[in-house]
Amino acid sequence: MNFVVFNNKLISSNDIKLTNKNRGFLYGDGFFESIKIFNQSPFNFNNHYNRIELSADFLGLEFSLSKQELLIKLTELIHSNKLVNGSIRITIFRDSDGKYYPNFNESSYIITSLDDKNLSFQKNNRLSLGVYKENLKSKSKLSNLKSLNSLLYVLASKYAKINGFDDVLLLNSSNSIIESTNSNLFLKVNDVVFTPPLSDGCVDGSMRKILIPIIEKEYKLTYKSLQIKDLLESDEVILSNAISGIKKVTLFKEIEYNDESFYDYLLKSINNLI
Repeated sequence: MNFVVFNNKLISSNDIKLTNKNRGFLYGDGFFESIKIFNQSPFNFNNHYNRIELSADFLGLEFSLSKQELLIKLTELIHSNKLVNGSIRITIFRDSDGKYYPNFNESSYIITSLDDKNLSFQKNNRLSLGVYKENLKSKSKLSNLKSLNSLLYVLASKYAKINGFDDVLLLNSSNSIIESTNSNLFLKVNDVVFTPPLSDGCVDGSMRKILIPIIEKEYKLTYKSLQIKDLLESDEVILSNAISGIKKVTLFKEIEYNDESFYDYLLKSINNLI
C-alpha cells in the first residue's frame, strides 16, 4: 500500500477524494514544493520551507505547520512508504468555497512520494535544448512561485517532445530567456557566470539558492537578462532544479558544448552537501 499525508493524517493514496473546496483543482489556487530525498532525509529542507512560507504569504494562504512539524510529517511518510532515496511533493491549496473570490484563506495540503535508487545527484549525458516562443511568461513576482497553474510548462514540454528536444527554454514578455520547463538557467563564459534575475520572471529555485554561493566562491556571478546570442557565445550551459540537481546542456542550435569544468565543479559541490 502507498501512503500520503493529507492534512496531518497518514492515509492510503486510494482514499484521496476531490471536493468542491479543492481550489487547487478548481482554480489553480495554490502552489507546490518538490523535495529530493537521500538516505531517508529531505535535501535542502530549510530553503524549501522558506519558499513555502514566502509562497503562502504572497498568496494570502494560512499554512499552520512549523518547520519542525512539517519535517515530522515528511519523516513519517518516508518511513511508512519505506522510501530511502527519491522525492516528495507537497501540494498546498486554499481550502474554501466561493468562486474566484475565496470566502476563507485556510489551506489544505497533500504530501506524496516517489521512489528512485540514486544515492546522489547523477551526471547526465546528452541534453538538447530548444526555444519555446508560442506563449510568454509575465515579469511579475507571481512568476517566481511554483504555482499550481503550470499550463505554460505543460505546453512547452509538449512542444519539446514533438520537436525532438530534451527540454526547451521559456521567454518572458520582453523576449528574454528566463528558464527551461523545469529548471533555472546558468551560462558560463570564461570565468564569468550569468543567470537571469528574479525580476525577469524565472522561478525562485531552491537549487538556485544553493548554487549561487557555490558559484561565487570560484567565479564572478552576474545577473543579466539573457538572449539567444548569449547561449551561442557560452562555454557551458547549466540547468538546475531540486530533483535532478544540475544538468549540462550538450546541444543548442548548431552549438555543441564540450567543456565540463564548471558542470563538474557544481556537481561535486552539491553532492558534498548530501
